Amino acid sequence: MESRRSFLMKWIMCLIAFATTYNVQAGDRESQLKGGRKINKALVLWYSQTGHTKIHGRLIAHVWEKLGLNVVASEVREFDKRSINDFDLILIGTPVFYYDIPGYVSDWIKSLPSLDGIPVASFVTYGGPEGDQHNAACTTLELLAEKGGVPVGMRTFMNMGTMPTVWSDEHVPENLWNNRHLPNEQTYSDVRSYASFLVEQVKQGNHIRVHKQLTLRRMVTFLGPIWWTKLTVSKHTIDKDKCTKCGTCQSKCPVRAIDPVSGHVDKERCVLCFGCLNNCPAQAIVMEYGGRKLFGFWELLRRKGITIKEPEELRHANAKSSGRENGILRPGKKCSPHGQG
Repeated sequence: MESRRSFLMKWIMCLIAFATTYNVQAGDRESQLKGGRKINKALVLWYSQTGHTKIHGRLIAHVWEKLGLNVVASEVREFDKRSINDFDLILIGTPVFYYDIPGYVSDWIKSLPSLDGIPVASFVTYGGPEGDQHNAACTTLELLAEKGGVPVGMRTFMNMGTMPTVWSDEHVPENLWNNRHLPNEQTYSDVRSYASFLVEQVKQGNHIRVHKQLTLRRMVTFLGPIWWTKLTVSKHTIDKDKCTKCGTCQSKCPVRAIDPVSGHVDKERCVLCFGCLNNCPAQAIVMEYGGRKLFGFWELLRRKGITIKEPEELRHANAKSSGRENGILRPGKKCSPHGQG
């Protein structure tokens, strides 16, 4: 648990931030893009907990392949960072997580070797209009630029929210229900356009300046939102009678805080990403918020009959194994988790 001293320090950082403007500087590395740069091999990585970010990443990879690029597309947790310098363009996508990118992704980027002038880009997915998504996308570019990358683009894509909230069969919060049609074809059209835009940026030798905005939600990130959200979570356990020990919760946890074999959840280590709750196919994860039970994203889709349509290019990929028909994600008891964001 965070100490009072640490909490006060975050308040001080918050006050300092009011007087701070953010600007990602590519510095002298910009010269390496002047006159354009040929792209032979491109990399798109994503951190995805319920599938939205993964869909966008796969779609971008598909567009790049159609443009003749040699593309590697992967979940961040499955990519060998030692080969990062083999690429001519690097794109990283994440969901917005407590008004920023997930800490796991931040730490992963910080652990990369020097990128030595490689063009870099970012995108984020978010579930509501007030998630401070612009600044979250900036964070990825800021970290990549610190590693020597040259920022060439960033985008944000809205989808149905995946953060579990208290709901019942009779009522679903408006912030979820109103966006149940997202992502839609317009979203996917924007993703395709972004993929093509990035290739042109590199070919023409263009870079971008990235400015973070001073927002109230940006201030919240200095105050440990995960820490104080934990204070409202009264229970986080595994129902051993329901658990099938499939390992989904363990694979989705970025901090190794859950062990389905022993049925133990390390609440101190947990970062409340809700990957375990959202993706457990047996609904064996028990979590209570303010004394009321939370239900995961896939359980919400199943109970409300909500479907998420994939882009046409991906409709038939892994359809049988994922329980999908005609490009529609159909959650069910035997549906493999599509894998917050």
